Amino acid sequence: MGTLSLTKAGRLFWLGRYTERVYTSLKESKGIYDKMVDGEEADYASYCAALGIPNDYTSTADFCKQYLANRSSPCSLVSVLGYAYDNAIVLRETIGTETFSYIQLACNAMEQAISGDYPELELQGVLDDIMAFRGSAEYSLMDETSRTILRTGANVEYLSLALRLKHPKEECRAECERLLNRLYKIPLAADENRRNRLIDHALDETKPDLERLVMLDCVEHLFPEV
Repeated sequence: MGTLSLTKAGRLFWLGRYTERVYTSLKESKGIYDKMVDGEEADYASYCAALGIPNDYTSTADFCKQYLANRSSPCSLVSVLGYAYDNAIVLRETIGTETFSYIQLACNAMEQAISGDYPELELQGVLDDIMAFRGSAEYSLMDETSRTILRTGANVEYLSLALRLKHPKEECRAECERLLNRLYKIPLAADENRRNRLIDHALDETKPDLERLVMLDCVEHLFPEV
């Protein structure tokens, strides 16, 4: 595992989480934005409840604006992308200048989306730049451990969102398997009890909501040191 420090490993993990959060959240909230464009009200309250974020919004239009662009909210996507940037700039020597540049491009696209009247194109640019970041990281990161930590962070974030938003159980199971297969390849200590509960992660057909909550707790607190 080389000389990768716990601090650097933690930053790689959270870089993976934050970029995945922006990417998946943009895709998951698109339906709400589409309703706003059509002049309809959407059930953004349920979305907020599922993600565990405060519902401080007054309308669908307010949600679409504030969830995207409210810099004072740690839950807004511009804030989350900013957290990704903060980790990426510290990791610049580790991930490489070209890989870092895609995070910068994603931030630029987000700024254009916030300031423009028609943000659809710029938001697609954010998605494209995050995908380019992932591809560049896979190609440029020579250290396999660093690549795996980055993937693990994205893995944890996606599984957390999938459980919260009640994606199909087969998808959650498959994502959980990918996560478990990576635990032995990274220098981050996993909580043994939660790891073992994930190994026995089959969703209970009679109590699916309860089982999802159990899995979510295990996923969110799997790495207590980061």
